[in-house]
Amino acid sequence: MNQDLKHNASGYRDIVAEKAIRNADRTPHEITELVDVIKKIAGAYGYDVEGRIAFKDKKTNMIYK
Repeated sequence: MNQDLKHNASGYRDIVAEKAIRNADRTPHEITELVDVIKKIAGAYGYDVEGRIAFKDKKTNMIYK
């Protein structure tokens, strides 16, 4: 995929497509909060989270890493 999301294949600026792609790729706020809570719980018990945490949305089957 083209790394320059501001321009389409013809080289013209496409603001609508750029915003749509960025919003589709964004991790939902609830996932960010969930990861933060898990890290805080682990820290309270004297542990660190090592590696990646993955979540699967039961409704949409989307996997967030």
